[in-house]
Amino acid sequence: MVALNSDPDRRDAKRERDDDSPLARVVREFEHLVLGFETGLLRSLQDDQSSALDPKPARSYYHVRHEACRLAIAELSAEYKRKQIRRELTAAESLGRRVEEQLHRAADAGELGDDEELRGIHNGYFRLYSSELFDILGQPVDLRFGTLRFLQHPDPGDALPEFCGPHSGCTSVELALGSEFFVADSLETLPYHAFKVPQTPSLQNRGILSRKPTDDGAFPDFDSWLLFTFLGSGCLKLEVPIEMCADIYGGPLRGRENEEVHFWGIFVEDEAPWC
Repeated sequence: MVALNSDPDRRDAKRERDDDSPLARVVREFEHLVLGFETGLLRSLQDDQSSALDPKPARSYYHVRHEACRLAIAELSAEYKRKQIRRELTAAESLGRRVEEQLHRAADAGELGDDEELRGIHNGYFRLYSSELFDILGQPVDLRFGTLRFLQHPDPGDALPEFCGPHSGCTSVELALGSEFFVADSLETLPYHAFKVPQTPSLQNRGILSRKPTDDGAFPDFDSWLLFTFLGSGCLKLEVPIEMCADIYGGPLRGRENEEVHFWGIFVEDEAPWC
């Protein structure tokens, strides 16, 4: 009968592969966090007992271990949530930047043409992404970015003022950022400023003044001009004044002015027309 002898080199290679697996790395990270939290909790308990006039019975090691594991799980969950958010932001922004670069090359070559996807933006909405905002606010895992909608009103002909222009119609914008909601209408800044969604991709910046619908039509004290670049292929770039972002998100955005926070918008198709 032939004995099957295992190869020690193969066992060592397998052990190395197992040690380098994603699961092994997570386990090591978890154990490292637990050890750190345990050390801190035990030191804190010892300090409390030594300084207390009426010392309380020391908590069992089981309770300390349980609390350390709970804190480690929460820390790991937050860290991997941040990584997931970062991956989503990177993917969305890479798409937007790639389309922007293609548009620049087409403009330099004089080859800008129609973009059918751009013409369909009024039947859906854009989901907004901003790694810039994510980083400024300290990468919070509960950060809400936002969505953006455009509603292109059909040209009613003589019903519009002359300064709205022939065959132009007028545009409404709905913007949700964080827990706030803003609206804008191109008629509100006429005749001094005209906002129009282009029919083809464009590198031209187009601005519109926004307000909160709950403020009875009044515009806010802070800068609320939204600046759009319609890149086509389901992508756009949005610049939001930092004062407006500070009013929504607070934190380290407060006290800064004359800056913009950049968002990338990715078009999401609706199941049914929205108009």
